[in-house]
Amino acid sequence: MSDTKTDAVNNVAQLLHRFESLIDEVVTCGGELTAAMPIARREAQLPALAGQHALGCMGEALSAVIEARRHTVAAHKHLDKTRELMGLPEIGFGDVTPKAIFEPTHSTNEAPLRAVG
Repeated sequence: MSDTKTDAVNNVAQLLHRFESLIDEVVTCGGELTAAMPIARREAQLPALAGQHALGCMGEALSAVIEARRHTVAAHKHLDKTRELMGLPEIGFGDVTPKAIFEPTHSTNEAPLRAVG
């Protein structure tokens, strides 16, 4: 393969890895922030209603980021197929477990969970 194609493939792989790492960092931070909000409310001795709307908004934002992560994983799989079609070896960035063992355990067509009252 030409140096131009190799450089392009390596650039995409590095950017994908960076993007996946950043999304994981955002999920982690969002989870920590979401968990900290009710703790702060309780420590400030505020009523349960205080911050409820903000907490709900944060939950929706976190859910959207997790959905973005799912799309990124799907894009990764498609890019991996493209790599195979190009006859290129797998590029690793530190993952030690083979990707093939991680398959979805449910359909993405399932209805989302919702609160019932």
